[in-house]
Amino acid sequence: MRTQFHSLIIFLCSSLVAAPIWAQTCQKDTIQESTPTARFTFNGDGTVLDKETHITWMRCALGQKWDGNICVGNATVYNWQEAVAEVGKINSSGFAGRNDWRLPYIPELASIVERQCFEPRVNLKVFPATPLLSFWTGMERMGHPGMAYMLDFNKGNASPAQKTVKGAVRLMHDGPNGPWWKMPKMH
Repeated sequence: MRTQFHSLIIFLCSSLVAAPIWAQTCQKDTIQESTPTARFTFNGDGTVLDKETHITWMRCALGQKWDGNICVGNATVYNWQEAVAEVGKINSSGFAGRNDWRLPYIPELASIVERQCFEPRVNLKVFPATPLLSFWTGMERMGHPGMAYMLDFNKGNASPAQKTVKGAVRLMHDGPNGPWWKMPKMH
């Protein structure tokens, strides 16, 4: 029994030492800021308004909670169908006085990628505690009904993924003049 206890303590201590510590790095001297904090209006309800795109964003990924200063907890990961269903649930109950939240399209989600920062590639003053995960978009891959696009906030790139893959979700709603980006008609 005592040997098992000591083995457990040694295992836990070695796990802590081996655990990666993530710290965002930004190249402020060489790359211009793409999402300056001044571009956003902080609404005090866990949302921000992007004054450039007129999109209102949830500051936290789904699963995290806004405590008035930061996003706490862990992001919940969903497959694409679960993410779409979760949007419906949130709109049924409402969030921040709205019931018109949706998954963003790639250009919309890419509009909050901070090009001068890495791990994660986002302005952490605006979107605190953003996990190093891929986030679902509302864009399905044309000709491939089992795929949709994700944006990776670790590297900042978008790519198609099987809809069964698990990913994080950050929701948005359109500004007063409708969508900032309109999906082109495909023939």
